Amino acid sequence: MKPDTPHDRVWLDKQTPTAYRALGKVANEVRAAAAAAGLDRKLVELINLRVSQINGCAYCLDVHSRAARAAGNTEQELAVLSAWRRTELYSPKERAALALAELTTTLPDEDTLARAYALARTALTDDQLSVVLWAATTIGAFNRVSILSNHPVHAAKEKPTMTTSTPESTVARNAEKNRYEVFYGGELAGFAEYEERDDETVFTHTEIDGAFSGKGLGSVLAKQAIEDTIERGRVIRPLCPFIRAYLDKHPQYDAQVIGKGISR
Repeated sequence: MKPDTPHDRVWLDKQTPTAYRALGKVANEVRAAAAAAGLDRKLVELINLRVSQINGCAYCLDVHSRAARAAGNTEQELAVLSAWRRTELYSPKERAALALAELTTTLPDEDTLARAYALARTALTDDQLSVVLWAATTIGAFNRVSILSNHPVHAAKEKPTMTTSTPESTVARNAEKNRYEVFYGGELAGFAEYEERDDETVFTHTEIDGAFSGKGLGSVLAKQAIEDTIERGRVIRPLCPFIRAYLDKHPQYDAQVIGKGISR
């Protein structure tokens, strides 16, 4: 992430990128441990959102509200998350995880800790309990990085499958052809091809028609393709030189990129 305007804070992810990438690797290990322990991404994203609510991290709430929807959480579940104890919308496992996430964030007195642990043990195995605590700890660290860096949240228009990038350009994912397409003035101007392997989206080739050169459409296409991939809960393997170069200039995506925040 890079400031667009003069900034009175140190951008921790930009100033010390090796530490930020290491934090991204921790997040990746936690996701892998969650899957191995039988905890789905839907539950993990509820943890991310609840901790971010408590810490008041606008940037992480923006990112993880989209990720939570992509993982299968309903609008109703997200709307009442801060009052989860007063609803029956969440499973016993989710309720136990949310209680643990809250205590990890607030570090209450020992009696409160003991009650939360007792509740957790009725619904979670020891492996699952450990992963929940790690997930809450990790998102708490990201919250602090974003809050102390004052990462901005930019207004975004709601979009279904088409993404309006400028008044003249749009980007859409063509699932049949396995590519993202950028249109300019209604005409196809370029595309970014990909393959999907397990949870990976592998970008292989990007091309912009020479008739549309000089309009910045390559960057528009790369940004929207990357963000849509992340919103769908996938990780990125950038074999395409153009996508790889774009990612090198935008470390805010490192946590979801193989070879940066993810080691495989």
